[in-house]
Amino acid sequence: MDFKRLMETAILAGTIMMESNAETYRVEDTMNRILRTSNLQTAEAFAITTGLFATLDDPSIAAITIVKRITYRDTNLNKIAKVNTISRRLVNKDCSLEEAYEALQHVHEAEYQFYHSDLAIIALVTSFSLLLGGGVLELLFSLVTGTVLVLARKGEQKAKMSAFMRNLLSSILIAATAALIGQISPAPVNVNILIIAAIMPMVPGTAITNAIRDTFQGDYMSGGAKALEAIMIAFSIALGVALGILATGGIAF
Repeated sequence: MDFKRLMETAILAGTIMMESNAETYRVEDTMNRILRTSNLQTAEAFAITTGLFATLDDPSIAAITIVKRITYRDTNLNKIAKVNTISRRLVNKDCSLEEAYEALQHVHEAEYQFYHSDLAIIALVTSFSLLLGGGVLELLFSLVTGTVLVLARKGEQKAKMSAFMRNLLSSILIAATAALIGQISPAPVNVNILIIAAIMPMVPGTAITNAIRDTFQGDYMSGGAKALEAIMIAFSIALGVALGILATGGIAF
């Protein structure tokens, strides 16, 4: 067996899962299962929110250790499911190591065009405007705030901004747009609904859930890190909304 390739496969699987916002214990379990197919004396993986560590060692080989830094994270349950499927096939010997490694490399390929995601975000924003009790005007104007969110995200991704700055800037633009709509609209519009509906796609629900699950699994380091991440995301959104409203002269509640 090519132990270096096995290590690369485990690290690649862990990287995809961690970047897709999988729970830390799930990432470790997947990597350990892959590494233990080597049947070596030492096959261990350790994962935290910002990095992966893995090692293979045995009297018969030179030790192999890899450290991988994780700098990007975004929720993608489809990628997590794909990695789980590939790792199970490898562990059950339903595919070779090379086939598993090649399959993992293709996981990053997008199944949907970018405009599919953009339309989904806009549809989500408009749906929340209805769920929050909005009327026809709120529904129509939520198309505008949803579009602002999509355009802001695209610009922020190209500029490679940090997560804090991305959420801050998006919230500022959303709040400012909603406040301006409330000021220029000839008919009364509930600006609160427009703002809340547009920031819902940014709310750190997954981060909070993962923090709780990691903590219950006994991984207090990762649980605490993800809880802090969720708090910072929530703070950046709240700060952005406040700045956006102030920049446009406030709104009438």
